[in-house]
Amino acid sequence: MTLNSREVVQKVDSQLTSHPNAALKIIAERLGIAAQIIEESLHEVEGLSFHEFRANKRLAQAFDQLGENSPALIGPYETPRGRRRVIIPKTTVRYQPHSPLHWMRKSSYSTQCPLVDLSRDGLAFLTDHAPMPEKQVSMLLKFPGGEEVPRLKGRVVYAVATGIAGYRYRVGVQFLPFVDRRGCNAIKVLDLLVNLEQTYTPFASDKA
Repeated sequence: MTLNSREVVQKVDSQLTSHPNAALKIIAERLGIAAQIIEESLHEVEGLSFHEFRANKRLAQAFDQLGENSPALIGPYETPRGRRRVIIPKTTVRYQPHSPLHWMRKSSYSTQCPLVDLSRDGLAFLTDHAPMPEKQVSMLLKFPGGEEVPRLKGRVVYAVATGIAGYRYRVGVQFLPFVDRRGCNAIKVLDLLVNLEQTYTPFASDKA
């Protein structure tokens, strides 16, 4: 039986629902459909490559799961927080471990990672490749329908295993001080974070 492009996409979508990290080759073998046909079908129906389609699917799954469960209850996080964090639905983080050998460039940041929670003190996000604790990172937040906010700098507090939408780690980051000097965060970004705290409802937990 010959499948049309939309049917191929539906089958790929179903596979990724059960196996969010599955590679194109594996899905092609499971479905008995050539990888090239899958790529062509996705491009025709969704206008995306397999890699892009899978990334979007994982983000959507992560946001659904984070919405169904309080992130504070997904696992034990023993780092105390100064103030409660808020959930901002469908917000992403791109990050880059700090290196003194080169300037930070947007092109060298990670792909979009789901934000778990946020306050003026720090944030948590999901990722496949976790920076080591105590490592400094530079981050870009993107809110639904908005542009990426100015760069935030922080220090990794923890990186623990998780299984949300196939992401391997949950990473907690504490922001560096908000002072208008080199190596710190801009005060104007702090103003944005304070406004977000006042706009969104915090968790009932005081654990990161």
